[in-house]
Formats: sequence, C-alpha cells, structure tokens
Amino acid sequence: MSVLGTKFVLGKEDNFMKENMNKRITLKKSMLQESASKENSSKVTFEIDPLEIGRTLLRRRKWFVWIVSSTVIATIAIMLMTSNRYTSHAVILPSGKSSGGMSALKAMAGLVGGMGAGDETSSNLFPVILQSHLVADSLLGHVYNFELYNHDTTMTLREYIGKDDTDKLYHSLSGMTEISTDTRTGEITVAVETKSPEFSRLLVSEYIAQLENYNLHSRKSKATERVSYLQRELKSRLDSLTQSENNLSDFQNGNRNWAMTTNPFILKQLGRFKREVEIKTTTYAYLLQEYEIARLDAQKDIPIVRILDRATFPTQKTGPNRTVAVLVSAFISFFGVLFLVIVIELIQTGIRLSDKNTVDALRNELLDANPFTRRSNTTTNEILERT
Repeated sequence: MSVLGTKFVLGKEDNFMKENMNKRITLKKSMLQESASKENSSKVTFEIDPLEIGRTLLRRRKWFVWIVSSTVIATIAIMLMTSNRYTSHAVILPSGKSSGGMSALKAMAGLVGGMGAGDETSSNLFPVILQSHLVADSLLGHVYNFELYNHDTTMTLREYIGKDDTDKLYHSLSGMTEISTDTRTGEITVAVETKSPEFSRLLVSEYIAQLENYNLHSRKSKATERVSYLQRELKSRLDSLTQSENNLSDFQNGNRNWAMTTNPFILKQLGRFKREVEIKTTTYAYLLQEYEIARLDAQKDIPIVRILDRATFPTQKTGPNRTVAVLVSAFISFFGVLFLVIVIELIQTGIRLSDKNTVDALRNELLDANPFTRRSNTTTNEILERT
C-alpha cells in the first residue's frame, strides 16, 4: 500500500507539474499575443486620401450650408442692429518759439541781455496735455447739445458712455479718441468717433478749447516765473528807493543852507544819502529793464495753438464695415466646419483601423480596475471550478 501510495502521490505531483507548465505556457502565449497586439495597434497609421476627403465633404455638405448660413445671418443681424459711427478730425500745426521778432522788438526798445529761454518746440507737450486726466475730466463734465438718432439731445459725455467708474470712463474716452503726431511735419491730429456726427465735432472742438485754456491759464514757463519774481523784487526795490529819497529830502529840509554850507558833518551825511539814492536808482532801473525783457519772454513762451483744420462735420460713416464683417464671419465659419469634419473623419477612421485585441485588452483593464467587476468575476470562476 505504501508503494502504491507513493506511486499515487508521485503521479499526482507529475500531473500537478504538467498542469502548472501548461498554465505558464498559456500565460506566456497570452502575454506575447497582448504585446503583439499592442505593437500592431501602435503601428496603426493614418493616410490622408484627397478623394476620400472630397467624398466626406460632399457627405457633410449640409453642415457647411447650415452652419455657414446661420453664422452669416447672425452676423448680418448684429451688424444691422449696430449703430453707425462718425469721426471728426482737427489738425494742429506745430508751434515753436521764434526769437527773431522778439529780438528785433528788444533791439528797438533798447533792451539788451536778459535770460532768454532755449528754442524748444512748444507743441511737443500738446499730445500729453490732450491725453491728460485734467482735459478728460473737463470733457466728461461738459454738457453738450446735439442730435442723436434724429432727436435733439442734451447730455454729458459721462451720460453718453453710461459708466460710473472713473477708470472705465477714461478707458472709454481713450477708445473713442485718437491723437497722433506726424513725425516728419510735427502736425497733431485729433480725432473722435461717436454715434453722432455733431457730437463728434463738439468733442473735438472741446479738446481744442481745453488745450488753449490750459496754455493760457495753467501752463507756466520759466519766463513767467521770472516775471513774477522780478515783479516782487521791483516792488521791494521801489519801496527802498522811495525811503532813501524821503531820507534825503528830510535831511535837506532840516538843513536849509546845505548847498552853501562848509560843515563837514552835513556834507558827509548829504553825500551818503545821495550815494544811497543813486545806487538804488541804478538797481531799480536795471531790474525794470530785466522785468520788461522777462515780460517779452513770457509773452513769447505762451504756446499758440495754431489750428490748420477746425473740427470737421463728418457726413460719411467710418464704421462699422458690415461687408467685411460678413465676409470674415463666413470665411471663419467655413474653415471651422472644414476642420471639424476632417477631425471627426480621422477619429472615425482611427477607430475602424484599431485592432480588436487592443479593444479587448482595454476592456479587460477596465474590468480589472473596477473592484465590483473583479469580485463578480472571482465569484463566477469559483462557481465554474466547483462544477
């Protein structure tokens, strides 16, 4: 029995080893098949056939008709609801400091010297002034009377823009306005675009008015500051000269015989008072001459806004360009549909060319990744082994 038992046990062990070998061989074959299927799936290539693409476009022609026509119709509707815009222009000539006329005037008046300013182009700061918040605030708060949509309207620019935030108001005004300078000639162009031609003209005129107002009342030059200084100094020197003249007059009135006296003290005091009056008179005369020169320089320093073209009244709209908008929308929508059709066709072709083993491997991985599916598979296998 022991021998038979031993033989029986050995027989079972041999069968067990054979079964394990068969399982290993089967597992290796399945792994090799999976790797081969993966290699085959990775080698799937897409070939673009122009004829096939043409047939695909013909099959999808309804997409082009519906999408492109819908886009064009929507664009036309939007363009029809968009109001016309009108642009008014004004041109400012460059203004420099020409010293020829003022120099001749100084020579005729006998005024020589002075601290003249350099020859700088005064209009260089015009664009900066026009784009400043100071001018913007004046434009936003000003009340305008104009015609809008065939109705007389009275409103401010702030109400026209329809925003409360100050930064947004500045941004909107900047978007409506274009201020450019010709680098060759120095001409400055001011342009404003609104929905009303009259309102555009009023805004450009207000820009020019605010520029002139700033130059006349707010812009200060070195010559202007020198005039103010010399004016204060002249008043002080005149008071001092008047006091010295009064002192001399009082001394002479107190000494009636000062013209014929030989008293050394009286002569000394008289000479001191006269020298003081002469020095202060000379100083006052020199400051008065410098004051007149500074006044001429200050007058010359005032930048003159020379208008070449006043604010125009536009009769033709400058926007929107409805034809271009419709053509661009049709172009973009057509190529958008074309791209979409090609992508969909490539995806469908790729799915058809995919190897079935790749799909099965993906399904098995998904099943293994799901714990509920893995548990049901285990239970099914146990039931099959028992039976």
